[in-house]
Amino acid sequence: MDKDKDEKIEEQQDNATLEWTEDIPAQPSGVLGNKTIEDVIAREAKEEQDTTSPFSISRTLGGVIIARAVQRQIGLVLLVCAFLIIYISNRYLCQKMMVEIAKTERQMRDMHNKAVACTGMLTEKSRESYVMQLLSSYGDSTLTVPSEPPFLIRVKE
Repeated sequence: MDKDKDEKIEEQQDNATLEWTEDIPAQPSGVLGNKTIEDVIAREAKEEQDTTSPFSISRTLGGVIIARAVQRQIGLVLLVCAFLIIYISNRYLCQKMMVEIAKTERQMRDMHNKAVACTGMLTEKSRESYVMQLLSSYGDSTLTVPSEPPFLIRVKE
C-alpha cells in the first residue's frame, strides 16, 4: 500500500514537471515572453512618468498657494542672485586692486630709501674735506685750498 502511494506521488511529480516545462516556450535571446527588452524598458519609463515626484515645489513648500507665490517671485530671486554675483565679483576686484596698491607703495618706499642713501653718499663725496683727502692720496695734484677769500671783479659797462 505504501508502494502504491509512493508510485502515485512520483507519477504526480513527473506530470507536474512536464506541465511546468511545457508552459515555458523556447525564446530567442533578447525576448521575454511576447515582449522585447525595448517594450519592457518603455513600460518601466511610462510607469516612472505616471508616478509624481515626491520632491515637487508644492509638496516641499507645503501647498499650492506658497508654490504659486514663489513662482511669481522667481524674477526677483534671479535679480537678487545677479546682484550677489556682481557684488562678489566687485569685492574680488577691489581686493586685487588693494594688493596691487600695497605692492606699489612698498616699491615706492624702497626706491625712496635708495634715493636718500644715494643723496647721502653724493653729499659725503662732494664735501671739501673728502675731495682734499682724495687729492692728497694721489699726491701729484697741484690743486690746493686757497688761503685768500674770493673777491669780485666789477666791470663798468
